[in-house]
Amino acid sequence: MPVKYLLLILCSFMLLPRSRGQVLSFPDSVKKYDQSRLKINRTGAYILGAWGIVNIAAGTIGYATEKQDEAKYFSGMNGIWGVLATGISIGGFVKTNAEIRHKRTYQQSYDQYLDDKKLYLVSGLVDLGLIAGGLGMSSYGSSAKGNGAVYSGFGKSIALQGVFFLLFNNLMLAEHQSYSGRWYRLMDELRVTNNGIGFSHSF
Repeated sequence: MPVKYLLLILCSFMLLPRSRGQVLSFPDSVKKYDQSRLKINRTGAYILGAWGIVNIAAGTIGYATEKQDEAKYFSGMNGIWGVLATGISIGGFVKTNAEIRHKRTYQQSYDQYLDDKKLYLVSGLVDLGLIAGGLGMSSYGSSAKGNGAVYSGFGKSIALQGVFFLLFNNLMLAEHQSYSGRWYRLMDELRVTNNGIGFSHSF
């Protein structure tokens, strides 16, 4: 899989809208940050969808045309990962659209933001395992007899996909993390008192 495709897809994050330093009311600020969170997730779904389609197309063509067994299995596994990435992308769109329609409290919006960050952090750790497993499988295939081409081709594909998903999840985490200070300051304006929850906002 050409590295330029990976870089092109990931660089689309540069087109994400950035928050401006404008003064908003507390409810409007929560709504604005929540909408930014959903935009980030929607852009991530587009990226995964694009990556999936590229892998399905290239993997199918490669599997049908490659003469060497290792290259054939490498392409075939990339095609399988393409189907998986496309499925995750569709799931992301469905989840994001459902969240857009669902009304949340201030705390629920903040909790969802924290859950999103946790998801990408954990996924990034899983990606490290994929890379290590893929490299180990490829190394084993180089010395294995009989099915060496299968292990080597599959292993290289898994390692490649692990690298992509690691970069993707870290970029998603970084985008969400850029709102961390703003969310913290916003939610810190909610004060818990003996009479219930109070609210203070500085202009």
